[in-house]
Amino acid sequence: MRSGSRAPLEPSGIFVPARRPPGTATINRWRRANCGEVLRPGVRSALWDFVRETAPLLHPGLTAPAEPALLSGLNDGRDADVKTGMLGTDTAPLCLILRTHLGTAGPGPHRRWRETLGRPGVRTSAAVVTGIEQVNPQEAGPLLAEPLPAQARPWLVISATVADRAGSLSVDPGDGVLRHVLDFAVLRLDRPGPLRDRPSHCPHCDRTRVRRYSAFDLCPDCGWFDQPSPT
Repeated sequence: MRSGSRAPLEPSGIFVPARRPPGTATINRWRRANCGEVLRPGVRSALWDFVRETAPLLHPGLTAPAEPALLSGLNDGRDADVKTGMLGTDTAPLCLILRTHLGTAGPGPHRRWRETLGRPGVRTSAAVVTGIEQVNPQEAGPLLAEPLPAQARPWLVISATVADRAGSLSVDPGDGVLRHVLDFAVLRLDRPGPLRDRPSHCPHCDRTRVRRYSAFDLCPDCGWFDQPSPT
């Protein structure tokens, strides 16, 4: 994972987007897939590398270990349009809660994302941090409605707002236009969770599967969570 930089980037290969809504077969393929099938190891690794590099800024005093992250799909088997998951390790004092959906370009015009990159490095005064990673097409392809050619070299662009400790991941398949595919929040695991009773229904989606973990409450259907603010 590279911090945001205006340095020259490797070419992404030739890619001409379809610019049309995903077909029924693509939507059905997405719904049947589980979280681990759409979030390939290269994407998981990029996300965890980003969390490791930015953890001291997002949660001062915390660091994440340099070890492979494990992904748990929270709504696998439910044919969901939005996949929810948890990414972390056995020893890390934090984890990442994510929501991912099928990525499409949408109508233009679009601003080229490379024009928005700042200086390399994670600055302690930063309000927003961004990381980029180039991956093989088979790693990013399951997240996109458009099939990727073998010669494409898509970019992952991960950004987080420090105040919210939350961010997003987008994919540039090779045409310079980002497809927003995932939202995430970075939660602490080293302090007690909510003191009040676990809600019987999710305040966001009204479903009844809210789970209580040691440090937070979480709805596996929509990704809503509740974690007390630090005092």
